[in-house]
Amino acid sequence: MIELQLTEEHIALQRTVREFCAGEVAPYIKEWDEKSHFERSVFEKMADLGLMGVCIPEQYGGAGFDYISLGIVCEELEACDTFLRVAMSVHVGLNSLSVFSWGTEEQKQKYLVPQAKGEKLATFGLTEPNAGSDVIGMKSYAKRDGDDWILNGEKMWISLGDVADHFLFFCWTDAEKQKNRDHSGISCFIVERTMAGFSSGTRSTANSASRRATPVIFHYRM
Repeated sequence: MIELQLTEEHIALQRTVREFCAGEVAPYIKEWDEKSHFERSVFEKMADLGLMGVCIPEQYGGAGFDYISLGIVCEELEACDTFLRVAMSVHVGLNSLSVFSWGTEEQKQKYLVPQAKGEKLATFGLTEPNAGSDVIGMKSYAKRDGDDWILNGEKMWISLGDVADHFLFFCWTDAEKQKNRDHSGISCFIVERTMAGFSSGTRSTANSASRRATPVIFHYRM
């Protein structure tokens, strides 16, 4: 069995996030839930603490901590407010770490740096109305148009979907492989909210944490 001992740095981070939650989040959760209110300033305060890029290297605007630190931050956020843990997991874990791991240097500078600094919010577009999280069953597709790509489709139940600035959208780019349910025919695109053809809207839900995470349905025709 592996014995995990937190370092002094880990313990200090844990204390910082716990104090942040107690002072900046816990007193307002009831009001935010009742009003289905999204409080963006919370993320600005998290950014001031380096949490929006906690495990992203400093050269890309992050705090440069390890993945245990990301786990500690998520654990403390979850203990206070599930929504914030979901947002952290999506912004850092699904989007930023994906761009860090597989993005080009140009993409890292353009998207990862402002995300790690907390200047931009990011999310992950996979789930679809008729497929859920069955990646092979999704219908979204993208086709070449000269030097450009034209994307068509919709995504559903995307945390932060109605407030995020940057999105990772998964689409089929090979029709033959789609017919054969070959997942190697799927590509991932970085999409900005301001790009032409993008629209989003909220769907109501009885779950307060999900409600503040603004689950949405996207339509994009780009």
